[in-house]
Amino acid sequence: MKAMASVDGVITPAAEARISLFDRGFLYGDSIYEVVRTYQGVPFFHEEHLDRLENSARLARMKLSQTRQEIKDAISTTVRASNPGPGEDVFVRYTVTRGGGALDISPSASPGTSLVILVKEIPNWNPVFYSHGVRLWIPSIRRNPPLALDPNIKSGNYLNSVIAVAEAQEEGYHDAFLLSIDHKLTEASNSNVGLVIGGEVVFPLHEPGTLTGNLRGLTKQAVAEACRRLGVKYTERPLDVTAIAQADEAFVCSATREVMPVKEIAGTQLSTRAFPAGGGPLVRTLREEYKKFVADWVAARREEALF
Repeated sequence: MKAMASVDGVITPAAEARISLFDRGFLYGDSIYEVVRTYQGVPFFHEEHLDRLENSARLARMKLSQTRQEIKDAISTTVRASNPGPGEDVFVRYTVTRGGGALDISPSASPGTSLVILVKEIPNWNPVFYSHGVRLWIPSIRRNPPLALDPNIKSGNYLNSVIAVAEAQEEGYHDAFLLSIDHKLTEASNSNVGLVIGGEVVFPLHEPGTLTGNLRGLTKQAVAEACRRLGVKYTERPLDVTAIAQADEAFVCSATREVMPVKEIAGTQLSTRAFPAGGGPLVRTLREEYKKFVADWVAARREEALF
């Protein structure tokens, strides 16, 4: 396949795509986005991703110029232009910026939103992350609170996470696990973090209108369904750092990672907590059940394949 892009309907090889210097996504990070991946050509949770994009737009007070169907059609056209081969699946990142216009922070300066689509191969995560697990660092920077910039705006402005990951990498870790301003667990830089506590799968709770929030991840939603199929209790509740010491296993989850085990969590004010390499028994079982759930979900939606 070829990496391809569409900028307001103009399709080119991804390396040749161009946006305006006056685009607000470039100037101010004034953009929202989604990432969807395909399985056997079927975009997983496609409608749910579009629902979340529309919710991001609502929270960001961004009026979309494109209809939902226009966005779907543009994605389909760009995916077909990438010409995936037999057995190949694709990664689709679609971004809506508030558009261009005058060099003015006021959103009224924009004549309308711009749609940018990138289609490429699925990221090839390091196999060691699955055989041994990722190592997470709790950084000094805190996750932006819902009362300031709601993490449920899936925004192109990732500076909060970039600084957190930079610190984690300086400490020799793969990713960051951010606390809220009031010291509760939230999420990793661009994935949700689940803990296994007493045989129960637990995620930090998003608390609207407070200082603690995280993205309502769609992969987390699929994990919840996999837990239901396994008969494993799934909960989202407020968690502080003491929950890390109580946990027997840990993992991160996202659209491209699926279920990825965590080997270690540490921080300047936290004793290093090690977990079983490659995941404990529940994380390993959950990872396999997640794959089975995806396979069943896709099998029921063959007609939705993009190629």
